[in-house]
Amino acid sequence: MARVLVVDRSEATRDAVAELLAPHASEVAWVTRDGAMIKLRASVTTGQAFDVILLDAEPAPTPQIVRELSTAAGGARVVLVATGESGIALAVKCGAADVVARPFVAAELVFRVTRSVAGDRDKRRPRKSDVLIGSGAWIKELYERIAMVATTDATVAIFGESGTGKELVARTVHTSSARHDAPFVVVNCAAIPEALLEDELFGHVRGAFTDATRDREGLLNAAHNGTLFLDEIGELPLPLQAKLLRVLQSHEFRRIGDDHDRRVDVRIITATNRDLEQLVETGGFRKDLYYRINVFPLHMPALRERRDDIALLVHHFVQKYRARLGKPIDGVSPGALSRLCAYDFPGNVRELENKIHQAMVIASGPMIEEHDVALPPAGQSGAVRVDVDRPFRELKQEVIDAFERGYLTELLAAHRGNLAQAARAAGMDRKNLWSLVERHGLDRAQFKKP
Repeated sequence: MARVLVVDRSEATRDAVAELLAPHASEVAWVTRDGAMIKLRASVTTGQAFDVILLDAEPAPTPQIVRELSTAAGGARVVLVATGESGIALAVKCGAADVVARPFVAAELVFRVTRSVAGDRDKRRPRKSDVLIGSGAWIKELYERIAMVATTDATVAIFGESGTGKELVARTVHTSSARHDAPFVVVNCAAIPEALLEDELFGHVRGAFTDATRDREGLLNAAHNGTLFLDEIGELPLPLQAKLLRVLQSHEFRRIGDDHDRRVDVRIITATNRDLEQLVETGGFRKDLYYRINVFPLHMPALRERRDDIALLVHHFVQKYRARLGKPIDGVSPGALSRLCAYDFPGNVRELENKIHQAMVIASGPMIEEHDVALPPAGQSGAVRVDVDRPFRELKQEVIDAFERGYLTELLAAHRGNLAQAARAAGMDRKNLWSLVERHGLDRAQFKKP
């Protein structure tokens, strides 16, 4: 079991870590950053060196501090204890071996600490996407299952509604595996036209068709030694399902127009928001492929099924966007949070992120207020209430105005207030776009990058 040193301003952090790691750590000690070097050197001298150092991200450590702590402990791995995306980026910048989110979730903490002592992974670095935010039984079970499967090459199938974070889970499996330094290649099976998907996946040889003027390596070959993530696998055409099945069975594939098979060493992770069993029954998905990809299923709950996580996610997204927008927003008011928690979020976490981003653009004070949050009234869950006692044109104009304002807010935020770029992206004349912006009273300066 691991010996863990908590380097933190508060001894209470050690107590929390010790309780959560009780079955997995032989010792959990505590020291402030000022006394860390002396304690680490003493532990090496007495033959009781620490395996893992949990280092508080505040104040922000430098790469030199991380190196010195690791060296003083005889090569112990430094895991940064951080909050929000800014902390994760800091972990990457300072060279920490991994990062764990605060407030602690038992399963994640165990996962980060135990994998840090599981083997030689000195090259691993945390990724910004490698943090799943949540609390309760579902996140504990998810981390436990990720820990089970990450050390294997088993095919993983991730199920869940759109926007629940299936790609995030896939990336976490990849970065937690022995393939973490190899490519993680994403293919959205629903976004690529069927006529092009085979070429994208498998590639072609020169002369295979009219425009094939040179050999092309497909995305499958690009993922060699790494992970191929097939998002929306339920949209994969039946002929390509047969070719994918062969890859899973023999690790071989053939480029378009080629006479020879090629071998590939790749782990395949799939995701879908569709009911594959029903697709199998209706003939839309091969039964043999379904059994091949469904070796180790992971299920992502909808956000409406874990409303207790909304406050954590809101805090995360506020931290993520406040620097980008250059606005000193500290959080959300109780009224705004209450509205967010009451909404069903059919678009799940992705929709919540967009709503927080939009609210931060609109907000004029240090907090996101209730009127800054663009949500339907409670109980509508995104549906437009039709009041037949009001004129049709009046109701229609309200819907149009709401759509235009929401669209313009997202568009300008995406292009940092650059009207020319926004107009090109929207396929609109710049003057017409400017007229709409003016009509809705949007200030472009709010969207500009600081």
